[in-house]
Amino acid sequence: MANEFSITSSFKLSNGNDSFTRTVSFNADQTAVGGPSPGVLSIGTSHEAVAPTDLTNKGWALFKNLDDTNFVEVGVDVAATFYPLIKLLPGEQVQVRLSPSVSLYAKADTAAVRLDAQIFEA
Repeated sequence: MANEFSITSSFKLSNGNDSFTRTVSFNADQTAVGGPSPGVLSIGTSHEAVAPTDLTNKGWALFKNLDDTNFVEVGVDVAATFYPLIKLLPGEQVQVRLSPSVSLYAKADTAAVRLDAQIFEA
């Protein structure tokens, strides 16, 4: 099979004299069936693993901050140090293709948040 994912993103900025608009749409393959996983997680203020189950190679992921007040960061752990790569303000979401073997971690701002983490097999 081919083109199992259909992905569309739109960006629009209008701020004074600055403006930018871009819409991208494309299809992507999934080499094996799997996901979404792990689902909605409670993320505390110390970084913790975002570990999907039963996925051999991570592929497309969708992360959404379900909190109304606090932000959450998603990143990696290197020698017990958390390095945030993605910051999601309340209600924000992002879609991204992951490196297949990456180990993800998340950390909330000042109080625990609910993070919807939908990760699919590559």
